[in-house]
Amino acid sequence: MNSHAKLALEDMGAGQPKAVWAYNVIRDAIITMKLAPGETLNEKETCAELGISRTPMREALLRLAQEGLVNIVPSGGTFVNKIAMRKVIEGHLIRSSLEMRTVRLAARNFDPVHEKDLDLLIFRQQEAAKRRDIDEAFKVDNEFHRLLCRIAGFPNVWQTIHNATGQLDRVRRQAFPKIGYFEEVLDEHVALYAAIKAHDEIRAAKLLKEHLGGINAVVEYVLQADADIITGEDDIVLLNALSDV
Repeated sequence: MNSHAKLALEDMGAGQPKAVWAYNVIRDAIITMKLAPGETLNEKETCAELGISRTPMREALLRLAQEGLVNIVPSGGTFVNKIAMRKVIEGHLIRSSLEMRTVRLAARNFDPVHEKDLDLLIFRQQEAAKRRDIDEAFKVDNEFHRLLCRIAGFPNVWQTIHNATGQLDRVRRQAFPKIGYFEEVLDEHVALYAAIKAHDEIRAAKLLKEHLGGINAVVEYVLQADADIITGEDDIVLLNALSDV
């Protein structure tokens, strides 16, 4: 099957630049492994599938290359990279460093006006867990953390995290088939929500550290399931070292 046939097309949305839309569509296909490591991304075919010209396509690919998700070989094509363990660790370090601060601010600044949005996300996550809907569960997981950044008063922090965690997201997405993982993430979100709602900054920070610290078990699971999709697995010792920081 051609790579472009694996792209999940969504409405572009009014005012959204074509390059941004193409980036999101292709990135999602890479994160979900619809575009597998080592697979060729045919630029001409993908342009035709998305209905865009080569200029926005190249902008999208350059952004994906900057995140380490693809490798653009001059005159040789574009290829989906394997999951680089060093990039996973780097993404985890950036995310945990930023979120540990924002979660305390979220608890400090929490207003009841946010309850409706958080309740809806928890409900959607519960329903996704019942259906074993990996795509929805992963999407809601990210939306939950993005909302916490907004509650903290710094919504753009999530975009910074997003830009740095492409490889980390690939690992996280692969972990949902792990037995009990749907419920584990849900329970941790419920507890975190309760701490934030109670304005308990210390507990919220403690719960978030435990929540994000689960990445070690996630990486081990993915390595056991399919080590061939990961490079630099010896760097996992660096991830273990971060647990004590």
